[in-house]
Amino acid sequence: MKKIWYLVKKELRQVMRDINMLRVIFVVPMIQLMVLGYAITTDIKNIDILICDFDQTSVSRDLVERFSHTEYFTLIEAPCSAGHIEKYLFAGKAVIALTIPANFARDLKTSDKPEIQILLDGQNSNTSAVALGYCNRILLEFMQESIALDLQKAPQIARSVHMIEPVSRVWYNPELKSVYYMIPGIISILLTIITMLLTSLAIVKEREIGTLEQLMVTPLTSGQIIAGKTIPFAFLGLVEMSIAMTVGVLWFKIPIIGSLPLLAGLSATFILTTLGLGIFISTLVNTQQQALFMSWFFLVTFILLSGFFYPIENMPKWVQVITYGNPLRYFIEILRELFLKGAGISVLWPELCSLLGLGATIFTLATLRFHKRTA
Repeated sequence: MKKIWYLVKKELRQVMRDINMLRVIFVVPMIQLMVLGYAITTDIKNIDILICDFDQTSVSRDLVERFSHTEYFTLIEAPCSAGHIEKYLFAGKAVIALTIPANFARDLKTSDKPEIQILLDGQNSNTSAVALGYCNRILLEFMQESIALDLQKAPQIARSVHMIEPVSRVWYNPELKSVYYMIPGIISILLTIITMLLTSLAIVKEREIGTLEQLMVTPLTSGQIIAGKTIPFAFLGLVEMSIAMTVGVLWFKIPIIGSLPLLAGLSATFILTTLGLGIFISTLVNTQQQALFMSWFFLVTFILLSGFFYPIENMPKWVQVITYGNPLRYFIEILRELFLKGAGISVLWPELCSLLGLGATIFTLATLRFHKRTA
């Protein structure tokens, strides 16, 4: 028992002397607790909705007001036409589009079936289902209040009251299968793990066993050493991604509507960022254990702040600002847009520019720190 106690004391002393390990143990969890405590929420609010009112009567305007004065929806100001509605849903600028037809107020009094069209972006099946439920509830409350008001004015019209019949159609994921939404996110996470985690562990392992110093005295430059350490993991990441996509298509029946060459190019841009993070992590730590914990910190934070589980628009504004520095946020969006919508570069260029900026910045900083650490 005494030998075990001496061993415990020795391990504790080593931990307390290692400032990097102290940061991993105490500082990193506190950062996660403070940031993620605000970010993680299952409430679905601020759903972007486009409402096209072709009736323009007091009745239709009252209905529009009900959608704009609720925390569940954020009203999008946009021109109303069939082409604009499709454009906004395709670009992801609106989750739901509601069309109030001409003569809606008249049909509400005279027609057997006054109709309202509801179009949904079905990429996120959970959000779409909840949005549809919110929409139907607002329509039901509107109808109930309208009936009550009419009955107060003229009780004899009770027999002529007609209910609204919403006509719904879900685009991009008609069956609202959640697997269509989750698989692209899982592929993104697998690619991040392969490229970021293994790169950092490989470099730190070389330093631990002393072979990195041996490499530095060879004729190879630091840039060549970095390339030799990162290219294999970039290749492994693409292989892993190809296998995951194959399983997704053949087993889960996930459609891939977009361009595969475009997907490969955008994936290479994302890999540049994660490889840079792997190199950067290797310059912050001294052991593989520290590299593992630090990589896990980045990975968990990226996942929870990427919109993979929780919509970013539901997070506080200051947390949303933090997510702009998260490369996984952009890559998950790219995969979902390519898989389900077949989006092209004209739609995905904001995500591409963000990944290029992040990748260039992170890889440059990581390379400079690597040069300084090995100098």
